[in-house]
Amino acid sequence: LRKCFDTQLVHVTPVGEWSADQNALLTYTILEDFMSSTWDWIGLYKVGFKSASDYETFVWVRENELPEVNEVIEKSVDKNEIPLLSEEYVLGYYSTNLNSIVGLSDNFQILESKRAAVEGLVPKDINGINN
Repeated sequence: LRKCFDTQLVHVTPVGEWSADQNALLTYTILEDFMSSTWDWIGLYKVGFKSASDYETFVWVRENELPEVNEVIEKSVDKNEIPLLSEEYVLGYYSTNLNSIVGLSDNFQILESKRAAVEGLVPKDINGINN
């Protein structure tokens, strides 16, 4: 990724703990006026991603009207769209008009889902012995 702006245009933050066991929340705030669009989206990325298209999932920022500068907007992420295994992630606000990510959250941990063991993604622990 190449840096296009000296300061972030959007502040993005995960709210609370994230796990595929429950819907997750995020907030975003437009910090500076720019040509935002209802086609803008916020992607969930593994730390170390290389491209805006490397997202695990995404949510559209708005369906109709655009937010005002400094307005805090809350969005929900469906639990079925959240990765099952624990790993570090970051949220990125993608501007369609600017063709760039214009805001990144701090890194945060997604917790391992209880569904991960059910779906056989992690070894079962039986009497302290992993199978």
